[in-house]
Amino acid sequence: MKPLAKQNPHGFTLLELLVAVAIFAVLSAMAYGGLRNVIDNSQQTEIAMQRLQQVQLAMLKISRDLTQLSQRSIRDEYGNTSNYILTGQGDDIFFEFTRSGRRNPAEMLRSHLQRVAYKIEENTLSRLHWPHLDRTQEMLPYESVLLEEVESASIRFLDNNNEWHNEWPPLSATGQLDGSSVALSAIEFTVTLQDWGELVRIFMVSG
Repeated sequence: MKPLAKQNPHGFTLLELLVAVAIFAVLSAMAYGGLRNVIDNSQQTEIAMQRLQQVQLAMLKISRDLTQLSQRSIRDEYGNTSNYILTGQGDDIFFEFTRSGRRNPAEMLRSHLQRVAYKIEENTLSRLHWPHLDRTQEMLPYESVLLEEVESASIRFLDNNNEWHNEWPPLSATGQLDGSSVALSAIEFTVTLQDWGELVRIFMVSG
């Protein structure tokens, strides 16, 4: 009778198991760190893209407003005549103007002109517009947010003599507003963002 062949033991020793667990833990930590970086980068990229879209959309809306200026004065809520362009109106409104090109998809009986204003409040740049050009004390503007995280915004006007002014019509030599001798050529809009810094855009206008 032949003796039974000696069978080789199967399985791992405790030391081998500990080494395998340690290697697996190290690889898992490395894999998790890489995955975490990918997720963080993806989230940061998405946030940056959303911010870029917000800035681009805001600049597009501002461009549509400023390139369609209309020289139509209005009567304010107190019955006084207001110029088609006003600056520094208080209540955080730094620019108010009349523009044309108001959309009317429903073909309602209303003017194609619109009174618009920009204001900064709590680091937010907002756009205001009124239902009608000549307004009453009961008429309130509609307000929509253009940009957030805004530090400041300013406006300048370029005349046909290539001179810049902080108001329009510009001040004459006597200190009075006088637009009889100059025409408006362009508007410079400057906005300073907390994350992007200063952005300057110049829009050509028809005057």
